[in-house]
Amino acid sequence: MPEKDDPPGPARNLTRRAWSASWSGTIRLVEPWFAPFALVNGAALGLTPILLPVVASRYGVGHVGLVMGAFNLGALAAPAVGSLADRYQAHRILAVTCAVAAAVSLWLFPLAGAAWQLPLALADGAGFAGAVTIANLLIVERRAKAEWNPRFASLEAVLSVGQGAALLLAAWLTGLSAREGLLIGAVVPAAAIPLSLMLIPRVPAATAGQPAPQPRPGPASAGHHLASAGRTGEWGPASPSRAHYLAHRRPFSGIPGLLGSGFGWLLAAWIPAYAGTAILFALYPVLFQHAYGVAPGSSALAFAVIVFVSLPLFPSAGRACQRRGAAAAMAGGLGARVILLAALAVFAAVGHLPAVLPLAAFAGIMFAWSFLSVAAPELTAQLVPGALGDAQGLLSASSGAAGLVGSVVGGIAASHWGYPAALAIGAGAVAAGLAVFSVTTMRRRGAAAS
Repeated sequence: MPEKDDPPGPARNLTRRAWSASWSGTIRLVEPWFAPFALVNGAALGLTPILLPVVASRYGVGHVGLVMGAFNLGALAAPAVGSLADRYQAHRILAVTCAVAAAVSLWLFPLAGAAWQLPLALADGAGFAGAVTIANLLIVERRAKAEWNPRFASLEAVLSVGQGAALLLAAWLTGLSAREGLLIGAVVPAAAIPLSLMLIPRVPAATAGQPAPQPRPGPASAGHHLASAGRTGEWGPASPSRAHYLAHRRPFSGIPGLLGSGFGWLLAAWIPAYAGTAILFALYPVLFQHAYGVAPGSSALAFAVIVFVSLPLFPSAGRACQRRGAAAAMAGGLGARVILLAALAVFAAVGHLPAVLPLAAFAGIMFAWSFLSVAAPELTAQLVPGALGDAQGLLSASSGAAGLVGSVVGGIAASHWGYPAALAIGAGAVAAGLAVFSVTTMRRRGAAAS
């Protein structure tokens, strides 16, 4: 029997046919070369956030923040990898190199001392950032512009499945020794090496002195505008739709002009808000183990479930941005994160609470990302329509820098004052970002709408 509030039969059948057609279209756009990138993405966003903090915690929670900060810093490798790929058409060998960097860093991490763990985490982050940049370019440089968004949606769906599967694997690996767990985990990105050699297609070589041919309309100097929002998770500052590679050779040449516009205020809100939440994500497994009594295996399993459950929220976020506006969606997402981070701080201070409470709060923070990841690039496109490539790239770079700062500050705060203080700092940083956003970008957008 249909529920009371279900649409009538014909409308319900139409909705089901539309959903089936959408799903069939997504499957049809999946290409075999997505597989190696799903493995690298799974290692970076599924294994790294669980296994590296657990192993690094033997040197203290402050060291955990440094390790995850170094991983975030690896996102800065994305522009360099993109430039090399575009200049030499070396997409395949660069993808192999990125997979090697990820595999070797995971394999050596439990064998290294505290000092060496930082460059290994940096190499892991760089391999991830470079790999997803190559995935980005393989779509942009081989497909017509009209195909970008549906193909990115398919790619991001595959990457998210890879992340969820890797989180399930991490839940099992946490029960092994550090050396055994990361040695087995290293097999995941290592498997991407032969798959990259076999499956990644060649990109037509550029003629001498000319950029690679672009199968898309528009002026040659325009940046790769990827309207799809990054959806591969909070640890993904370099996910395919946010690690933007610019077609021109002088990226960020107009930064002063960008910051002088309303986009500067958007960044002023985005950076503290992103850094505040990064405190939670950098410490996730050790925080839940020591503050809430949830074993790393259980927290990894819960995280995997949350990732899979959150996938249908991205289309809903897109519709919310269309109906209510991107500014309202972003304000709602930031407000939810302030409340939930504050709740996690209270839970950590009280202690001895059912594990379902902090896990539910964490799920809400992840669900809010669905709306933020759609709203932020959309607002960027609205604020600086004449410099989309530079602005989107600057948004990506600011995310990486904010993730670095938040991870380090969170680790230091937790080691000196405890987890409740670190989470309270995170909630305060997000609240500061929301305040800046409310009195600048949101007010301006409201005035423009009026």
